[in-house]
Amino acid sequence: MEPFVVSAPGKVIIFGEHSAVYSKPAIAAALDLRCYLLVTPSADTDVIRLEFADIDLVHQWAKHTLPWDKIAPFVEKDDHGRPKPTKELVPEIQAILSQMLGDMDSNLHFIACHCFLYMYCQLADPELPGLTFQIRSTLPIGAGLGSSASTAVCMASAFAVLGGHVSKASLKATDKATSESDEAEYINDWSFVGEMCFHGNPSGIDNAVATFGGAVMFQRKTNEPSVRTAMRNFPPLKLLLTNTKVPRSTAELVAGVGRIHATYPKTALSVLDAMDSLATEAYHIMIQPYVKAEDRQTLRELVNINHGLLVALGVSHPSLEQIKMIGDYHKIGATKLTGAGGGGCAITLVNDDTDEDTIAKVMTEFESHGFETFETSLGGKGVGCLAYTDVDEGDRARVFSSENFSGYKTREQVQQGVGNHPNWKYW
Repeated sequence: MEPFVVSAPGKVIIFGEHSAVYSKPAIAAALDLRCYLLVTPSADTDVIRLEFADIDLVHQWAKHTLPWDKIAPFVEKDDHGRPKPTKELVPEIQAILSQMLGDMDSNLHFIACHCFLYMYCQLADPELPGLTFQIRSTLPIGAGLGSSASTAVCMASAFAVLGGHVSKASLKATDKATSESDEAEYINDWSFVGEMCFHGNPSGIDNAVATFGGAVMFQRKTNEPSVRTAMRNFPPLKLLLTNTKVPRSTAELVAGVGRIHATYPKTALSVLDAMDSLATEAYHIMIQPYVKAEDRQTLRELVNINHGLLVALGVSHPSLEQIKMIGDYHKIGATKLTGAGGGGCAITLVNDDTDEDTIAKVMTEFESHGFETFETSLGGKGVGCLAYTDVDEGDRARVFSSENFSGYKTREQVQQGVGNHPNWKYW
């Protein structure tokens, strides 16, 4: 079997945090910090090996001990004869796999291995030889940036390739997506299964962004199906992502907004309606095939307004306000908290005329306060694959080397070694 790499982006919520809980639209966009999964043949043809360096996970199984026959009766097939993703995890499959993971002493490792086996034993071909799966993430883990969803998308796409359930990725980085392909939909549906393994009851927005890229508008309905609209061709915009490294409880922050809503219902409703309006206005800009300079400026103004509304709901934090003040002082762009708030991360949509020297100066100032800052982009492509046959013969040994892949010390090295290759294709 020829080795290959799959990749999927993280996400940030740019509009609609907290208001989404009250059935208002939220918009999340792909973040060009990604998860990568390298698939290579194992030296031992009976070994399935999983390595996830970012969480210090190394685990392997003898292929002949995997419970293919026990799981098969619980796997439904779709109209194309492919394993059908389910809306809920199948208890019988969970029970079978849990027996195989009883020796694990880390809950995080148990969840990751359970997710891996849950999808692998349904999607992959049992006749394949032993394989090694190595995961590297340039995303901060556990920072509300969709790291679990991008991991789930990588697993779902790799296993779907190995099972012959999706055709080869064909879109180049410069190609426009004309529709949501059947292959991408299939990967998205299975990545949602992976997200259920990680989180139990996910919204589906994180894996949708990681699969389709661009941006996604998502709106929960009380008595109707939720609405999800993908904007796959939303072009990349320059972004600074700053992690405060301040831990926070999403549940407590959501409950705090709930208390404000209960105590001051008219005031809170006005704030939530304003957030609804600006998310809708942003959506109309972002669905356009090209985002003009004046539209980018409008998006920055909406970012500033949205941050002020979130402050009014009591979900900011002194560290987030410090990031915003530094960014505003140097006039580099529009800054807002992203996600639940109370710490976590802030994003800065950078002005078109901001030079790299100014950005470097601001990043240094952020880091002097103990923050971690990434220069990245918003929007861009979703799940992709770098195939063995798409890499020049002279580069194959380097690009698909397990030793190289596991030896990268920094996010920049991962990006330089694998992510920047020009021949990535996307579904």
